Amino acid sequence: MGRWTSRKRLGLGPLHFFTPLAEMVAGCLRPDVSRPGQMERGCVFFLPGIEGTAWQLRGCVKGLRATGLDRHVEIVQWGRRPFRQLHNLCAINANRLVAKEIAERIAAYQAAHPAAPITLIGYSGGGGIAVLVAERLPEQVMLDRVVLIAAAVSPRYDLSRVLARCRRGLTNFYSQRDWLVLGAGTSVFGTIDRERTSSAGRTGFLGADGEVVQTERLAQIGWRPEWLELGHVGGHIGWLSSAWAREVLARQIDPALNC
Repeated sequence: MGRWTSRKRLGLGPLHFFTPLAEMVAGCLRPDVSRPGQMERGCVFFLPGIEGTAWQLRGCVKGLRATGLDRHVEIVQWGRRPFRQLHNLCAINANRLVAKEIAERIAAYQAAHPAAPITLIGYSGGGGIAVLVAERLPEQVMLDRVVLIAAAVSPRYDLSRVLARCRRGLTNFYSQRDWLVLGAGTSVFGTIDRERTSSAGRTGFLGADGEVVQTERLAQIGWRPEWLELGHVGGHIGWLSSAWAREVLARQIDPALNC
């Protein structure tokens, strides 16, 4: 069942399934504030979905902080706001410019803190932006790890340039249950890289044989039923649960965290 099942099991009444949404709303009232010294100990650059707003990820950050994460967490807002979600999904040229700006921001951080590990995390549309960002990093800039969560990017995207920019490789979290947003949604409106298909956040990244690719540098983790007790039923917003971030996501940043 995994380490996340070691805690006391929770009830699974109907209201439990709305936990991630409630945390998103409540989270905007509790902004994350880094403590002195955290900037020197590492940075997590966290990209939200096509809404582009920081409030979406507050529950996740709350869960990460509950593990004792002692690094700076920077939620990078991107795209046009408000109510420009479709534009943010489809505007490939604008998104490439945004990715270049974020890559420069990461490069500046590493220049100021050369020994500090950098984790780049992208959720949904932000997962597609994270891929574009990693590809645009200067050769001297190395990320510790890239983490994609329900990424709106095509399942046969060439990740070679992304993998070349991270020491510990890339982790992709996906869920076959995300049939609405990353199945029907991106089949109609397209992924960040402008392919009309189910996204890698639903199917995983696929090889020529149609199977999910697993390598030493690319770890792919599909939704698991035991995550129900963490408030994640397999849909698109389940990944925003603070309990899931605490028990699962945190170890992608630092395996030693107290999950």
